[in-house]
Amino acid sequence: MFKRLIILMITAVCLCGCSLDKIRIEKSIKEYEMDYSAVRAEVIQFSGMKNAEFEKSINSEIEQAVESDLIAFDSEASGSSDKVRMGNKCVFEVTWEEKYNKNDFISVVEEKYIYTGGAHGNTVRIPKNIDIAGEKEIKLADLFSDDGYTTTLNRLINEEIAEHGEEYKDLWAKPEIKDTHQTDFYISGDKLVIFFQPYDLSYYARGFVEFSLEIEDLSGYMKEEYRRLAV
Repeated sequence: MFKRLIILMITAVCLCGCSLDKIRIEKSIKEYEMDYSAVRAEVIQFSGMKNAEFEKSINSEIEQAVESDLIAFDSEASGSSDKVRMGNKCVFEVTWEEKYNKNDFISVVEEKYIYTGGAHGNTVRIPKNIDIAGEKEIKLADLFSDDGYTTTLNRLINEEIAEHGEEYKDLWAKPEIKDTHQTDFYISGDKLVIFFQPYDLSYYARGFVEFSLEIEDLSGYMKEEYRRLAV
């Protein structure tokens, strides 16, 4: 079975440019082909955090997760080769996008595309929100101290739908935030962006459904240490 492995190391490359107040984000690419599959997976590594042990643990977690995904994909692809349409291969792609990197806080989003046969592949986005100052990865609920924030989030989302009706006309379900530990989000500029995966609220081709909410509108519910995100 033919396998060609290419590992491209791109060092000291920040995904959105570098400045003194940003954590550096370096990227490597693992790329290889087999008779029945093709893989191109980006792996990011942080550098410049004050706590070297915390930085090391985050980097190790990311690398191990990608390696685990590759092992699972190779196993599935080897058993799905007969299902792939004529001339196609199983495909696994991983990319990362930096959304926010300042004020001792990072938001990055991993996007994974997997095709192992059928009409189309599947794409998911996995956010990683890191409080550098607090040395922890956080969920949406961690941003807030007042229980009333879920009501406010749902109200703001409904206002977005009402204001941009054409953009959201094809939703087959009404978004409602209940368990914010399971809610996908990232920070971008002065916005809190809540998003839903394909099929959560609409058909696959519709893609990801996002709602960009002003952090300032939520600051009264936020923990004091996270009000800095709107600056």
